[in-house]
This record gives sequence, C-alpha cells and structure tokens, in this order.
Amino acid sequence: MFISKNTLMKDIVEFYPEAYEMLARFGIKCLACDGMLNNTLEECAAFHKLDAEVLVKELKQLELPRIDKS
Repeated sequence: MFISKNTLMKDIVEFYPEAYEMLARFGIKCLACDGMLNNTLEECAAFHKLDAEVLVKELKQLELPRIDKS
C-alpha cells in the first residue's frame, strides 16, 4: 500500500500496525476514535496542526521492503 496525504488513517494503521507508534510521536494518539480513523492523513494533520507532508515522509518509511535478518 502506498501512503499519501489522501490515504485514510484506518487504512494506514490497518496495513501498517507499527504506524500507531510513529503517529504517537507526533502527538496523534486519538486513533481509537472512529471519527479520526475515517479521516485522511491530511485531515488528521490539520486537526493536530501538523504538516501533512512531514507525516507522509515519515510514514513512507513503512513502505520500504523489510529484510529478514534471521
């Protein structure tokens, strides 16, 4: 899944559960709220007075393929 500022928050956290911790570092801790989950990343950023592009850049790190180090 590719993350953009138009991606729904529920899709981000469903596809990338580790996004919860990343978003919490930005002060977005209200993801249990149905209203916030149904908002786009851009809407959530605006609500929290954050730059959506910074969030997108940070969350895009989750899209990188993971290397099995075992």
